Amino acid sequence: MATIKLSAAKSAGAAISYAAGKDKLDEETRDWLRAHGVDETVVARLSDRAVAVGGENVDIEHVRGQMRATRELFHKNTGVQAHRVIQSFATADLNAAVPADWARANALGVELGRLIAPGHEVAVYTHIDGEGHKLHNHIIINAPNLETGAKYHQHNDFARVTKLNDQLAQEHGLSVIEEPSQYERRTIAERHIDAGYVWKDDLRSRIDAAMSDPRTSNFEALTAVLSEKGVDIRVRGQNVSYAFLGPNKARHVSRGTKLGASYEKGAIQDELARRTKQLEQAIDRDGKIKREAEQLQQSATRGIEATQGRIDGEQADRGGLERVQADAASTIRQSIKRFTDRVRGTFERTERALGSITNRVRQVGRTISGVLAKHEAEKSSQDVFRNHALGQLKETKKSLAFWTGYAD
Repeated sequence: MATIKLSAAKSAGAAISYAAGKDKLDEETRDWLRAHGVDETVVARLSDRAVAVGGENVDIEHVRGQMRATRELFHKNTGVQAHRVIQSFATADLNAAVPADWARANALGVELGRLIAPGHEVAVYTHIDGEGHKLHNHIIINAPNLETGAKYHQHNDFARVTKLNDQLAQEHGLSVIEEPSQYERRTIAERHIDAGYVWKDDLRSRIDAAMSDPRTSNFEALTAVLSEKGVDIRVRGQNVSYAFLGPNKARHVSRGTKLGASYEKGAIQDELARRTKQLEQAIDRDGKIKREAEQLQQSATRGIEATQGRIDGEQADRGGLERVQADAASTIRQSIKRFTDRVRGTFERTERALGSITNRVRQVGRTISGVLAKHEAEKSSQDVFRNHALGQLKETKKSLAFWTGYAD
């Protein structure tokens, strides 16, 4: 049969650290595996509490950061950050002494997480330690949905999750508890409601918040930030311990080794050293950037000065060219004026000449008219002069035609 337990986690990082159990597999479990015939080469490869890992919608190697990024994206990083489901298997169904069953149990955990919260990030860690060495999964479900950002809530969800777990067990040929009494179900649910406050989770959450604080750059700063959060940290040889007062004013004390690898002295020091190195590198980069900026500013200044010089020179050249162009234009205008004056004088002289010719033509005309009248009156007595007058008239007409055409 497969049974489940539900709980909420205010610190997803702490829940993941506990479930992964990096380098936390105890020697008693190793001895138990050897005693039950597990090959020594398999045992030698084990170091973590989680003997098998898997997930849905996550890269299991970067699950902590990925889940945090999703919560920050939807602004759901406060309150309950994740939900835990512990899925346990009967030895008759899946045996912790059979390594092949480890992967099978993990796959069942991934499938259950998918059914419980579709569209959520799910990480599954399979353990074989604990009382009775029963195979069990720690299923971590990130609170916000990947598409909508809506949080999954397991309040009053025990019955639905139990039904999904039973259906999954039936589909894979595992045993199922036949109609457990309502009293038994209610007792399990009430037990988890009573255990709603877990002081170690509270402590982990406070430490995580302190480590995430931008002011935490060294151990002294961490001590000060933790003090603000009501946590007293003390170094004791190779270990570190934390103490704080819970909501009920009870004093709780825990060594870092009891909270998880991320809370031990070595892990804290390594993380702070990494931050110090990053800060020093950032300072070096900042100094380099400033030097490069100064060099760029100097180069830009020189470029501006050179450019201004070229502009001044071009402006001077342009001024000289403009003066040459103005002089040339003045010369051309003067030449045009002189040419115009000459043409105008020629036309005026021609006009005067034409006026004189016209007067002469008119005078000749009057003379001819007089001659004709005189000849007409004396026709009978002056036949002698007729031909002479006609010849003179002919010549005069030719002259008149010439000067008239010239005038036109």
